[in-house]
Order: sequence, then C-alpha cells, then structure tokens
Amino acid sequence: MSLKELNIADGEFDMMKYYSIGMKLDDVVKDKEQEQVILENIRRCSNIVGKWFKVVFWHVKLTEQECKDFVKRNEHLLFEINTKITKRFINVWFLIDSKNEKSHGRYRFEGDILNGIVEYLKIINHMKKRDG
Repeated sequence: MSLKELNIADGEFDMMKYYSIGMKLDDVVKDKEQEQVILENIRRCSNIVGKWFKVVFWHVKLTEQECKDFVKRNEHLLFEINTKITKRFINVWFLIDSKNEKSHGRYRFEGDILNGIVEYLKIINHMKKRDG
C-alpha cells in the first residue's frame, strides 16, 4: 500500500480510514467510576471492530499532569487498543460531542459518551450485518 493510498498528512494516518471514535478527554475524566465504564466499552468496541479501530481523546482544559495521570491509571487498556491523545481536534469517523462544539466526523452523536458508544456500536453492527 502506498503513502498516497493511506492518505498520510502531517505524518499521521487519516482518521477517516479507521472506524475511529473521538471524544473529549475532559468529559471522560470528570468522574472516575464513569471513566472505567467508558474505557471498558471502548475495549468492547475495539474487540468488535478489530485492527481498524482507533480511539481519539482530545482535551481542552486539562493540564499535562491530568493527562499523565489518566494514562498512568489506564495504561494497560490504552496500550491494548489503538489510542491517540491530543490537544488539537482531529477529524474522526464517529464523533461523540457533548457540548455541541464545532467539530467534525462522518457520523456525529450529540450527548453523553456512553450513549454515543451505544450508537457507534449500532452503526458498526449494522455494517457488519450488511457486509456479511
């Protein structure tokens, strides 16, 4: 596969080539119990989608230390799945947007993260049934 086919820009893969799911890290870390439920659901998504899965967390108001603490708490799971943590927003295939921000994804869910993951899985399961 050539670099042109992979659509590499700025040294990164185009997130639209993955069945990537994006969410705001600020919303994930605000409740530690909820954080674990969200991450277990992300693991489930990764197991269903396989090698084409990627989760993108972007943050707005978190400090570097808060991001490091999140990684340290969850490093076992974050290294098990394809993960990207960034300060700038990256276009993703499926966006979960709780604050109606000006961000883009092929599919977009406005609401809380857990309901967004449920909708993501509905689309993935529909596509799997459709494609056999």
